[in-house]
Amino acid sequence: MLSRTLPTQVADHIRERILSGELAPGERIIETDLAAEFEVSRHTLRSALQTLTHEGLLEQSQFKSTHVTRPTADDVFEIYTLRNALEAMACRLAAQRAGDTTGMDAAVTRMRNAAQAGDTPAMKVADFDFHTAVIELAGHTRLREHYRALHAQTRLYLNLTATVGYELDEIAAKHAELADAIRTGDAARAEQLGGGHNTADGERLVALLTAPAPQG
Repeated sequence: MLSRTLPTQVADHIRERILSGELAPGERIIETDLAAEFEVSRHTLRSALQTLTHEGLLEQSQFKSTHVTRPTADDVFEIYTLRNALEAMACRLAAQRAGDTTGMDAAVTRMRNAAQAGDTPAMKVADFDFHTAVIELAGHTRLREHYRALHAQTRLYLNLTATVGYELDEIAAKHAELADAIRTGDAARAEQLGGGHNTADGERLVALLTAPAPQG
């Protein structure tokens, strides 16, 4: 199936299955099946699984079985608060630098179109691309590196928040407002909006994950 048997290629394929929901949280990874499907050695597959474990998308049990990570309330809290901190800084720097906002603006347009069409998958992609564009606008190498380390977990977080009160019109409007602040050079406003726009979704998701399971 793969033209080359590099662990990075295998990791890319499995990562997309996790982030698309094809491999659900808690689902067990059967090494023999995947090695056969991708026509790679068990060693290559295990290297790929180690990469995804490091990214937080997989976890290994004490019995050495591997499962897709099932995020906890603590995981969600840490991801959205860390994103808030990084994005507040990125938005302030982006507004101060007054660079080319073409990529950011294109993402806002796609978000508006997705909201109009009721297209949640397209909204999630545009949402992620918006923040990637802002990080690039910030022009801060180490900030970019730290944000990239959260790449997979951020996409997973967006998938989760899209299941809890993900109002498409509201999401598009919120990002359009943030884009306006960056484009007009209002650094203080951009920092405020960037540092808090994940909070409401994060709190809703944390509340859902901490709620007691229904009885009966």
